[in-house]
Amino acid sequence: MGKATLSRLSLSAALLAMAAAAPACALGDSGQAQTTQDVARKQAPREKFMYIVAINRGGTADPDSLNLVGTDPEDRETYGKIFNRVDLPNVGDEVHHFAYSINNDRLLIPGLFSGRMHVFDLKKPRRPTLTTVGDTTTGGYIVPHSVIPMHDGTALVTMIGSATATSGPGGIIRVDDQTGNFVSYFGPGPNRNASDLGEKTMYDFDIKADINRGVSTTFGLPANVGGGISPGGLGDEVSIWDIAREKVIQTVNLGTNSGALESRFIDLPGSTYGYTNTPGTGAVWLWEDEDHDGFFAFHKVLEAAPGNGLALPIDMVLSSDYHYMYLTNWFGDNVQQYDITDRYHPVLLAQAAIPHANMIRLSVDGKRLYVTNELLSTWDDDAHFGPARNTNYGLWAFDVDTDHGGLTSFTADGSAWVKFDHVQKKTSVGPAGPHMMLFDPKASPLGEH
Repeated sequence: MGKATLSRLSLSAALLAMAAAAPACALGDSGQAQTTQDVARKQAPREKFMYIVAINRGGTADPDSLNLVGTDPEDRETYGKIFNRVDLPNVGDEVHHFAYSINNDRLLIPGLFSGRMHVFDLKKPRRPTLTTVGDTTTGGYIVPHSVIPMHDGTALVTMIGSATATSGPGGIIRVDDQTGNFVSYFGPGPNRNASDLGEKTMYDFDIKADINRGVSTTFGLPANVGGGISPGGLGDEVSIWDIAREKVIQTVNLGTNSGALESRFIDLPGSTYGYTNTPGTGAVWLWEDEDHDGFFAFHKVLEAAPGNGLALPIDMVLSSDYHYMYLTNWFGDNVQQYDITDRYHPVLLAQAAIPHANMIRLSVDGKRLYVTNELLSTWDDDAHFGPARNTNYGLWAFDVDTDHGGLTSFTADGSAWVKFDHVQKKTSVGPAGPHMMLFDPKASPLGEH
């Protein structure tokens, strides 16, 4: 029996165990069913600090970095400051998305452009140590994006493209979560049978074990979107997976150049719906297994219109009680809060101005929202936006009204709470582009990504 077969069996067994152990429901204040995990999240300790990956900006050849920012108001030494930084060993990685290992004892940080996987040990969470850098051998795939920790000592990594003339197709691989090295494919490799139903492009992936389904999204092939904004280069389809069989069973076209990004299941026992955002068409879609046959119907629930601030929605996060959705709009220069109690009809409750708003992280109790504003170096530098595009990098923070809706900035004038336009780097002081964030291990659900 080959290593790939063993890995598939391990994953299937883990998924079955997860489904069997699905937590019981409790009834929350909103009247919606909540898992005991959701209740535990509300009772989790406040985040003391956060990890933020940031790319080097400016004219110097500095490496990207992992930055630690204090979020504990009782710790005056670190609150609202970058109090530690770990530089990556190479220049030009383009750090982007990252994740914990399944037990929150390591961080796995891929380089989007380099293909390198950086593994950090967190025995001392405030002083993370780089233990290994996985090689760039990814079975023919390129451009690692989302990292999804699994229970079998591996992590799934979505790969946006392939080392081919077209830079496609995209796919998913497994890596060893201690070494960062390629283990096997999840689903097909880049060389496929033309008759196989499979994704053409890849971006994000979310799994719901108790219904044996996953949803992968599409941004666009690296050759079409990697060099800058290309209005005609975004992908069209999302894919629905049978997880146990590692097989795409359905593809759905959400419109030419829709470029679906985030994939977010409603993580309640037996729930069969979730959301994705399509920045190319300025929309948010609800998917749902309406007929309980394992196939999903898609409904557009939000769409850009004059005056509604919904313009190129980039990131999306759901509160743990699934009462609220938060969206960042890169072209709209804002972050928005929606009530999704009626999942078919989200209601805008609040929005706040942020230049080029991008990634979001919501505290586990839902009371604090953090937003960064770096997207991708080649997109940030696109001449369409003018030379001032990269002079205002930072981390914005808001108190959230969880009863009636509302966003109140940590700063009186709504400016960045932590500025990244003049930071210490390995060899220079200057701008760095903060992208994804994770809270400290004690304040993060296990295996968060």
